[in-house]
Amino acid sequence: MMHKKFFIFFIFVFLSCNNLLFAQTTTNQITSINWENNSLIVNSTNKISYIESKLKDPDRLVIDILYCSFQNNKLLTSYKSKSGEDISIAEQAPDKVRIIFVGSASINRKSYLSNNDRTLITRIVRIETEVPDELKNNEDEKDKSPPGKFKDLTIESEEDETRISVSASKSIKYNTYILKNPDRFAIDLLNVLPPDIPPPKFKPTPFVTGIRIGRAASGVEVTRIVFDLSKSDLDCKVNSSLLGNKLEIKFKINKEKHLLVKKSGIKVVIDPGHGGYDTGASYGGFEEKDVNLVISEKLKKSLEGVGITAFLTRDDDNFLSLAERVEITNSIKPDVFISIHGNALVSSRVIRGVETYYWTSQSHKLAYYIHRSILSHINIPDHYIRKAQFYVIRHASCPAVLAELGFLSNHDDRKFLTNSTTQDEYAKALTEAILKFLDIEPKHETESRKQKSK
Repeated sequence: MMHKKFFIFFIFVFLSCNNLLFAQTTTNQITSINWENNSLIVNSTNKISYIESKLKDPDRLVIDILYCSFQNNKLLTSYKSKSGEDISIAEQAPDKVRIIFVGSASINRKSYLSNNDRTLITRIVRIETEVPDELKNNEDEKDKSPPGKFKDLTIESEEDETRISVSASKSIKYNTYILKNPDRFAIDLLNVLPPDIPPPKFKPTPFVTGIRIGRAASGVEVTRIVFDLSKSDLDCKVNSSLLGNKLEIKFKINKEKHLLVKKSGIKVVIDPGHGGYDTGASYGGFEEKDVNLVISEKLKKSLEGVGITAFLTRDDDNFLSLAERVEITNSIKPDVFISIHGNALVSSRVIRGVETYYWTSQSHKLAYYIHRSILSHINIPDHYIRKAQFYVIRHASCPAVLAELGFLSNHDDRKFLTNSTTQDEYAKALTEAILKFLDIEPKHETESRKQKSK
């Protein structure tokens, strides 16, 4: 009888602990879901932590909102977008909500956080940071009607703005891209054939230094126009509402970007490890490539907030070779390079902690500051500063480190790496370390002191 009572007591304690664990994990609830202007808007009680993945066969965008549940099951719903996408929303597990966009338009969607990270907005983004491979020769992007022909391109330039008009023999559908290293703006005129003869040479303007017109790819009825830009802080806006099968592209200084660039001559390159088919470590439903990118984006935002110009080697889920990452880095000529990674150990789930790698003597001090700063902000074990010949830090032309921020294979470290609040702490720790290495003060702190002294 005593054994039976003990067994019942044990089961009670186990279930209580399990419920307590669940209560600690699922700390966020979705309060409303709205579909407005071809965008999905999700509101929640606390900060949203999410992972976004773009998949093929069929084309789809999968968004996992982590440590989250529905406040009301009536929010479980589905939508049909104007772009022909099927959107489903479901509770994947007790602590995860999954949103799936299925359709070719989903590859042009991106999610953003607003309202102090309590609102997730997923919308169509026409301007991409680089040309996706699937758009280079995508039959789905072609108009089914007979192709039109490129007719003309004219340029009007003033001191503060360059306007370029493009015309064709039929109404123009298009995709636009911003390309880096060097800075370029590209526009694809869909189902429009390029000119039969090379266009005349164009006189450079203050913002556009060169123009190239040609077929986007072999066998594709798409005209691609590439504009070489003189500055990285330009706004490139397309107006397609003109009459006569025309569109107008305006190039002008983005004042916010311009002021940010002027704040500091310091440049930092952030390298989110892995990407595309190279997922990196994968544990607990998380892929390292996604975690690396989220933390890298937060670090970029943090550095820009203190007046440092920051660059990402990749800002979406694309594969980059190690050589390409180094080429991008060295073309920017930064003051600091940092590669962001999550660690893993197949043979053990117990090992955890932060590791910081360097190769050159000029990088040892940077590694020390980064390592100590992470340990001071995150309650994570010290797995030491190490010297290693990783390609990206061995070939970078500036002080360079590779930071393994924790072990995805370990449950506790994985919670740190995938929690939005702790990701912010990583970004803060890395920013403080970089500032200390460069021996500079954050701009906002200096400015606040000046205001207090007035």
